[in-house]
Amino acid sequence: MAYEAVAKLLEAQLANESLKNRETIGEAFRLALASCPAANPSDLWHHVVYRLYFEILPKYRPLNPGQSWVRASGDALEIALERIYTPVLKPHKIGIKALIGRDQKSEALSHMGIEDEVGDSKLDVILYLTDQIGAKSVFGGVHVKASLAERVSDDVPCSRAMQKRGLFSPLFTLDVKSFPPPHGDLVNRGELGTPAAPSEKRRYIENHGDFDNCYSGNFRSQPSNGNTLSGKEIILAKIAEQPDDFVKEIIARGAAARAKLSK
Repeated sequence: MAYEAVAKLLEAQLANESLKNRETIGEAFRLALASCPAANPSDLWHHVVYRLYFEILPKYRPLNPGQSWVRASGDALEIALERIYTPVLKPHKIGIKALIGRDQKSEALSHMGIEDEVGDSKLDVILYLTDQIGAKSVFGGVHVKASLAERVSDDVPCSRAMQKRGLFSPLFTLDVKSFPPPHGDLVNRGELGTPAAPSEKRRYIENHGDFDNCYSGNFRSQPSNGNTLSGKEIILAKIAEQPDDFVKEIIARGAAARAKLSK
């Protein structure tokens, strides 16, 4: 039933020429999460929304599904996260906003004072205090990757510049990665490896501390077992169960930023 509901939503929204593909993908993911709260969010993205989108898109839009997914899905995940976390953060007077387009990214980085260092396209989501005015209300930003194959190394310079200024700079990922037959079994195991056998992408967090933790929406991602070299950890984000550990850390960081401004 949930699978059929997601398919119907995609059918209806892709038939509506006024709706952007990123909106459709994001809403399909949110419906899948709401319909299957115990399911692995990464599997819902990878095995439900992604595959249905490929099947349904050609019926309504003369686009190559693979190219369309690459162009739209990144923004779609960022928009979905904004809409999932906004109602949880609002009572704490914290805002979360997906940065769509170069102008919004540039403005956010300018508020942080790092635009000249990192360029204008190296941040995905902004975090800010809603009861403050001006540049000081920005206390962090989130680097969002559905898959860690999306060159997460490109985000490292921006994240380091943010951390240097005391800004919260986490990585959020669905850690999507599976291999089809005959060489694979389609199980979506991700790319972080394990604490005992870490991938290079795990080392970005646990060894180098390039991000303020990595929050993974793939329940097969192996969380850190404590005592990492950097003090930063890989933590599971149970997106459908709020408040999850990701939002708890945002609230804590927002409270610390507000206390600092009040001094």
